[in-house]
Order: sequence, then C-alpha cells, then structure tokens
Amino acid sequence: MTRDAAKKLKEAFAGAQDVAQRKAAAVALLRHSLDLGHRRLSLKRLETAIRCGVAPDDEDLHRCADLVLKVSDPCIHARLAQLSRRLAAMRCSAAS
Repeated sequence: MTRDAAKKLKEAFAGAQDVAQRKAAAVALLRHSLDLGHRRLSLKRLETAIRCGVAPDDEDLHRCADLVLKVSDPCIHARLAQLSRRLAAMRCSAAS
C-alpha cells in the first residue's frame, strides 16, 4: 500500500459518517501497520480499533503481539496485556 493509500485510510477513519465505516477504516489501518511491521504503531492501531468496538480476529491480534513483544519496553507490554484483557471482556459480553 502506498503512502497516499494510507493517508486516504486515515482520512476515511477521521471522516467516517457511521460506526461501520469507522470500524472498517480502523481495521484497515491496523492491518496496514501490521503489514509494514510497525511495532508501536500497530499497538496504537489495535487500541484504536478496540476503542471503536472492533473485536480484531485472532490472526491480527497475534501478529500485533508478535511485533509488540519485540520492543524492549515493559510499558508497551503492559498496554498489550491491558488490551488483551479488554478484548477478552468484549468477547465474553458478546457471547452472553
């Protein structure tokens, strides 16, 4: 994906008119960051997606975790753990 395409994704996220568009843009931005191997940005995109109500699939979550765990920063690891717990809670409440 080119920089222009990534910029358009960011604009789509910012200008989303409804929840479905916002979720789709958040997932697209997350996958773009994962594909490029951005460690910290992937975590930020995962946080944004979860905040928007997206329950990322396991593959995206594991790819993000693999990247984030390569960063030697315990604060980053703590953020990942917190997101994992939040995602687990979202999945539990959706199953109820």
